[in-house]
Amino acid sequence: MTLLLPPLALISAAVALAASSRSVAITIDDLPYVAAGLDGNELAQQAKTANDKLLAALKRHHVPVIGFVNQKRVQEIGTTTGTQILQHWIRDGLDLGNHTYSHADFNALTIPQFEDEIINGEATFAGLMKQAGKQSQFFRFPFNHTGDTKEKHDTIQALLERHGYKVATCTIDTSDYVFNRAYALAVARHDKAAIDKLQREYLAYSSLEIDYYAQLNTQVIGYEPPEVMLLHDNRLNADTMGQILALFTNKGYNFISLEQAQSDPVYREPDTYITKYGFMWGYRWAAERGIKVNGRLEPDVPKWIETYPGLSTPTAGHQY
Repeated sequence: MTLLLPPLALISAAVALAASSRSVAITIDDLPYVAAGLDGNELAQQAKTANDKLLAALKRHHVPVIGFVNQKRVQEIGTTTGTQILQHWIRDGLDLGNHTYSHADFNALTIPQFEDEIINGEATFAGLMKQAGKQSQFFRFPFNHTGDTKEKHDTIQALLERHGYKVATCTIDTSDYVFNRAYALAVARHDKAAIDKLQREYLAYSSLEIDYYAQLNTQVIGYEPPEVMLLHDNRLNADTMGQILALFTNKGYNFISLEQAQSDPVYREPDTYITKYGFMWGYRWAAERGIKVNGRLEPDVPKWIETYPGLSTPTAGHQY
């Protein structure tokens, strides 16, 4: 059976009806900062400035965010600066989770190699959480690759449970990393026209994606669950976080924690979907229920952004 999205009028009516109870958990990957082509003092200073902006916006909107840490990025930024950034997150009352040591692709690793990535990913953030009287509860797979064979999928699921982790889901993706690659170049060139245009188009695209995934998830499971927004700790999100959060507020969403979001029954269903791809959970739920959805209806990133002058290669795949 092919499941088509409902007419716009019906979608709008459903959205209006649900507006008072809509909720979203904001999650941010690749702490303490992700940036290509920078090193040394420049990288450390940009990471600190970007996180100050991110945290200020989150604080203004009272958002209970969780950030997922790559330990290798802590080291690349500089252990002192990287640790200070993570401490700032915790001081602001936010949580940290595990995103592995090096953002390695599970599809390309053995189970023992991936277990090492999980354990080594705890080197800095886990101790900081413990010092603050908090427990590290959530793990997010790099690229959302949760196991391309049943053996890998099931073994790692059991291993994560033994290490005290729950899998962090995500239901909304805006391909922010694609926009950010072009944005970082525009900023380096002081190209104000391109900076402004990229911000506008990123926010417009984010708005479309929020609506698309709300429709998809409602259609697949019969109601809109608490959504989980996937973002990255990068320059673009640092400069636009307040506006991103305003998109959700204007659409009637309340901000909740990831733990609150995943207390919904749909997230407690056993994850049995085996794939080598990094699909959002709405697509996974559809596959598990035998529902065919038309993914071609999902909005595409504007082509000019993927071919922005100076990008070395076309963007492909996902960088979760």
